Amino acid sequence: MKTSEIMQKLENYILSFKGIHVEETADGKVFYLVSKPFAAIFSETIEIKAKNDYNETIRILHDEISEGKIMGEGWNEIRYSENLPFEVISDMADRGYRMSYASLPKKVQREIEEYYHG
Repeated sequence: MKTSEIMQKLENYILSFKGIHVEETADGKVFYLVSKPFAAIFSETIEIKAKNDYNETIRILHDEISEGKIMGEGWNEIRYSENLPFEVISDMADRGYRMSYASLPKKVQREIEEYYHG
């Protein structure tokens, strides 16, 4: 899959999550759940927020994944590669979203659920 296809597929996938908004920057797009950024797509890399224990494991398993350089600590940088299955990237996006969702106050979680189900 070409880089542009990966970017578009990931963007569409992330936008299917509840409560997402996007901010475009000079470097790319940052995806937020309410006020919490959890993923970013740049011209040559993707960065996704993750728990520290998962960060270490995923970086050992895949050479294309390293410590995030743009978004800061607790983020993984993914270099586009045809060798890295999209399922790995989408699973990382799921984890980042769930981690951000879990950190929201219960009231905000209920509001998101009511908005999308009510």
